[in-house]
Amino acid sequence: MRASPGEGRSVADVRSHNVGLVLTRVDRAGAIARTGLAAATGLAPGAITLLVGELMDAGMLREIDDPVRESGPGRPRRALAVAGERIGVVGVRFVLDEVFVSAVDLAGRDLVRERAALHTPPGDPEAVADQLAAVVARVRRVLDEAGVTPVRLVVVAPAPVLQPGEIIPVAIDLGWRDVDLAALLRERIPPLPLGLRVMNDANAAAYAEFAELEAASSGEKTPVTDVVYLKSDTGIGGGAVSGGQLLTGVNGVAFEPGHVIVLPDGVPCPCGRRGCLVTVAGPDVVVERAGLGAFRSAHGLPAALAELVRRERAGDVAAVAAVSDALRWIEIVLANCVAILQPQVVVVGGYLSGYADRLRSTPVDPDAAPGIPSAPVRGAVHGDDAEVDGAVLRERRDLLSHPWRVRDALREGEAASI
Repeated sequence: MRASPGEGRSVADVRSHNVGLVLTRVDRAGAIARTGLAAATGLAPGAITLLVGELMDAGMLREIDDPVRESGPGRPRRALAVAGERIGVVGVRFVLDEVFVSAVDLAGRDLVRERAALHTPPGDPEAVADQLAAVVARVRRVLDEAGVTPVRLVVVAPAPVLQPGEIIPVAIDLGWRDVDLAALLRERIPPLPLGLRVMNDANAAAYAEFAELEAASSGEKTPVTDVVYLKSDTGIGGGAVSGGQLLTGVNGVAFEPGHVIVLPDGVPCPCGRRGCLVTVAGPDVVVERAGLGAFRSAHGLPAALAELVRRERAGDVAAVAAVSDALRWIEIVLANCVAILQPQVVVVGGYLSGYADRLRSTPVDPDAAPGIPSAPVRGAVHGDDAEVDGAVLRERRDLLSHPWRVRDALREGEAASI
């Protein structure tokens, strides 16, 4: 929605908002003519001309032949597309034994995409920070050779991340408590024009899945704006998007479905409570119940989950029973999430993505009880790259909505290098 001057809003604020609106609308459209951009933003044609000119001068917009050409004689209509080939966003996601890297330009075009081994000694975040810093340094060299300036770095951690401050309160698999990963990385990584952020992996994956649904529904009367995401891989995590924004809560750790209490008198959970969902349906619990404990010890949890699914599909009695019991508990939590948040779509990831057709977001038939909230359950479409892709996309969209921050930061960097 276009902004107008009013109480507490200066002309400069309105102009900054509107230029971000223009760049964001162009990005979402892929390519759009000026007339379509005016209609999409509600801005006057004269304002569009002025803002587009400024963005083109800043190297953030470019003209292309309109992919949807008007019929009739005359010159083909020109359209606008995001430029920004020299502006980069870098994302790094790490797990126990691997790091995933993605770098894109302002338009989302891939610049770097790679994986590398990672060694994570238990309880030693500095060793992890050393390795992540080395990965980032290598990526920056590649981008520098291509003439691209990375303006922001986002690091995706397999743990909750408190906001503000970006403190990781606990990462059980890593043996971490109260780790300021952002500070450790800033000590090792030269400053970027628009800084470094740390993000929770499940939130990042939730955003990637939401963006996919959002794009697919963009031409519909009611596009997707609200999504609940739940995954099971190293544990049970999730994220929620409401009104197109991640639901993070006041401390940044809202929506932790793995720690919803389903059995008040159940077994103790590492989080300090009893009967959390992970204690009855966590991937390690399911693998153990399926008789795959030794297999997991020998091959790791990801391989054990793949074997679990294979055996369950083949009709192995123990695997079938373990999966069925887990799905029952998952359904209970999904029903509660849907009743509270009322999303349009529920997405399940990790090994659960193969069981989306067996999961319901309400334990009753919605046709028989029309007042009970429900939502379709779909399997995640992103694979191992969901977390880094979602994080990079969210940061790129933030830059698109604040283009003058990007411009000014680049100018300050150029001035400092003289």
